[in-house]
Amino acid sequence: MRLRPPCSALRPWIVGYWQSRPAMAPGATDREWVLPDGHAHLALRLDGTPLRKWVDGESEARSIGDLVLAGPHSHAYRKELTPGSGSLGVVFRPGALRALFGVAPHELADCHVALEDVWGLDASVLRERIHAAAPARQVELLEARLLARLRPWHGLHPQVASRLGQVASGMPVAAIARAAGYSARRFTDLFHEGVGMTPRRYAGLCRFTRVLPAAAADTAWTDVALDGGYSDQAHLIREFRAHAGMTPGQYRRAAPRALRHVPIVAATTD
Repeated sequence: MRLRPPCSALRPWIVGYWQSRPAMAPGATDREWVLPDGHAHLALRLDGTPLRKWVDGESEARSIGDLVLAGPHSHAYRKELTPGSGSLGVVFRPGALRALFGVAPHELADCHVALEDVWGLDASVLRERIHAAAPARQVELLEARLLARLRPWHGLHPQVASRLGQVASGMPVAAIARAAGYSARRFTDLFHEGVGMTPRRYAGLCRFTRVLPAAAADTAWTDVALDGGYSDQAHLIREFRAHAGMTPGQYRRAAPRALRHVPIVAATTD
């Protein structure tokens, strides 16, 4: 999915905006795994159909809403697929939840909430304006509302913000903390407070995200593991299962419609 870049004022907080008009093929599965990318997301379903997802092993899907804020996920979640008129949304950078929503990221880690629970009536106003607008103006209206909600404070501690790339690359946390002038424990606390997960989990999730294209392709598993920064194939399988809830082989056989969207029936069959 191609992302539209944000305006300069929101560039520190937003990766990009997306719009989609998916169509379910005849006979397609009605549910899927959504694999994590570590980012917070905002999504509006334009036909008013609520997001329905399974939470903590519940047998019935839980209805969240049609305008949903998702915290940073490090684990896959199951959601219901429904035919619809499409949706639009935002992919946020670390720190955006605090700057734009006044919410600590760990409070929304691995969960979804209706935007009304965070913004109140502002969420309803945003929904009405977007529904009334032509598709070409919908992202513009969404961006204008985010700009209006931006608060003048740091979403991330400066030392966390400046060292996100080092953590994502897999550099040892102790070395990063030492360079930042903190103990490993203090840096881990600051990182968790700002990003919503520990540096170790964030690094593992970044590695998992980078390896998905090779895992979906017809690439030898040994090459996938070593090129992806895993010590061996067993390491790849272990971490892949931790984030995706399935093995790399199950993921490849599922023929995902997009790298992070996996048909649930095929994905759970070994």
